Amino acid sequence: MALSGKLICFLEISKKGDVFLDIFRYNPDEFSAICPHKVHACELIEGDRGAVGSLVHWHYTHEGKKKIDKAIIEAVDEEKQKIVFDVIGGDLVEDKYKTMKVIFHTEKKV
Repeated sequence: MALSGKLICFLEISKKGDVFLDIFRYNPDEFSAICPHKVHACELIEGDRGAVGSLVHWHYTHEGKKKIDKAIIEAVDEEKQKIVFDVIGGDLVEDKYKTMKVIFHTEKKV
């Protein structure tokens, strides 16, 4: 039996949503400066930075262990302030999940 479901998390950030998504899309390596204890590097392997179809490697720490995952930018919706990553390889999909999508979507605080 396969485990299936969604994990939704709401976080308050001090920057505007478009700035946050621009970092994920165009400058994800900045996360290694923002939270160096969790994110160590983000390498563009194939494609153009921020373009749909681009392949990136994320180097990070999870549960106290250094890990690497490969993700493709699957979709970007600037109007809805959303970016979708399809995790296609690496530690998470090999160890824990068959498939995994990561969606970042920002909303204005009401």
